[in-house]
Amino acid sequence: MSDNIPCPNCQTLISINTEEFLKGKSFSCSNCDVKIGMTEKTDMNQEKMDLFKKFTKIKKRKTSSLPCPDCGTAIPFLTQDLMKGNKIICPNCKATMALQG
Repeated sequence: MSDNIPCPNCQTLISINTEEFLKGKSFSCSNCDVKIGMTEKTDMNQEKMDLFKKFTKIKKRKTSSLPCPDCGTAIPFLTQDLMKGNKIICPNCKATMALQG
């Protein structure tokens, strides 16, 4: 998955491969040579960075997530399982959901 991120120095868009970025690869701005990478400073706190990494891994496995209607926790699931009528269970409060129809 690729994203265009504005350079923090000159706002030129930098094309970044998210998976490579999370593995530690740095990307340079074509306009001013500023480098962006996991070892560089970021304004994203560690909690948000961990959530971003988790989201990227979930997307790679072709899963989705829904917020639990009871507690709001993200419930990861394989889309194909939900379409087959399987229930998904909240890992936090154990509430169950199933596709109706």
